[in-house]
Amino acid sequence: MSKGPRRIGRKRSDTTRLSLCMIVKNESASLDKCLRLARPHVDEIVVVDTGSTDGTQDIARKYADVFDEIEWPNSFSLARNHSFDLAGGDYILVLDGDEYIESDRSWLRIRKAINRPDLLCVQLPIVNLMREDQLVAADRMYQERIMRNLPRLRYTGRVHNQIQDTISALSIELGEEVIQIEAEVMHTGYALTTEKMTEKYAPRLELLEYEYEHPRSDIYRAYYGYQLALGYYVLQRYDDAAVIFNEIDYNKLTPQNSFYTHLLASQTALKLKNAPMALVHCNEMLSLDQDEPVAYHATGLALLLARQVGDGLLMLLEAYNINDDARSSVRFILNPAQVLATLARICGQVGLEAHQRLFSAMYEKGSFDKKVVRSLISSLKTDIALSEQEVAHA
Repeated sequence: MSKGPRRIGRKRSDTTRLSLCMIVKNESASLDKCLRLARPHVDEIVVVDTGSTDGTQDIARKYADVFDEIEWPNSFSLARNHSFDLAGGDYILVLDGDEYIESDRSWLRIRKAINRPDLLCVQLPIVNLMREDQLVAADRMYQERIMRNLPRLRYTGRVHNQIQDTISALSIELGEEVIQIEAEVMHTGYALTTEKMTEKYAPRLELLEYEYEHPRSDIYRAYYGYQLALGYYVLQRYDDAAVIFNEIDYNKLTPQNSFYTHLLASQTALKLKNAPMALVHCNEMLSLDQDEPVAYHATGLALLLARQVGDGLLMLLEAYNINDDARSSVRFILNPAQVLATLARICGQVGLEAHQRLFSAMYEKGSFDKKVVRSLISSLKTDIALSEQEVAHA
């Protein structure tokens, strides 16, 4: 039940008006940064609180032109659409409380984009930042985050709300464009402790299970299967995750989501020490995209689990090299320090003690010369080849 929106009048710009629309709950740790960075660049801020208990409302009131509090409707799309209903701008920008756009250049690109004629939607790159102790340093992909303020443009789905299908249909019907621009949205919601991630994902499981069991189509069943399996994985319910991963129709997922789902499935299999399952999903990843270093890293671990030591090490080395060569163009950017830590651990396990010491020293130092690392990788490849030749002639 809404308490009634609180509105503040502000001077509007003469150009196309942009409304930032947000739904929030217990985001006091991150919301101020999001709104403070956005305030100079948007014409209106709309914030809908869904039951915060940590003072989030006070932060929102400080910046918002329109602020409302509602009871949680048990649906992210209903809450999101309520914020849209309160917006007065020509275009709507969607951000979450744990996201922000920092660069002034990004904001300039956004303002320039929404002044284009015949524009329906803008896709922005979302950079999911990870904890420093994780293998993947960041995950980068485009999402529909700016859209024309039309009554027909509304989200669907109780959790992980969707709007892509509606945008695609309207783009064709109206003859309006969907474009991509380089204006990064930084998302900190995955850079949380295990306890915080559990708090975040546990309440979603019931909604995800419902969406998975009551899909609107096979495409939605596959999508919510991926999201449900991800939830189980985050909560370390690996057996439950494996069941869902084996049920999903991967052909019904987008290539991006299919790749990520295979990645999660391979990680689940590694947790369960199931080498055949891990290798199946690694092969699928490599068939979808041979430029992602994380696919080589996962394959290396799967091969090592299958006791194919030489091939496994070579895959890990390839992961480091690809990541080093193309860090700006890949979706999953690996943390090079964590790759070195893995190499040190594996070298120790297979008796390559000299390389173990060198990789360990680099990791512990926290900084390393790329030329030195590449030289060490080259020498390790030579040692692996020599070792395999000795085995072949034994």
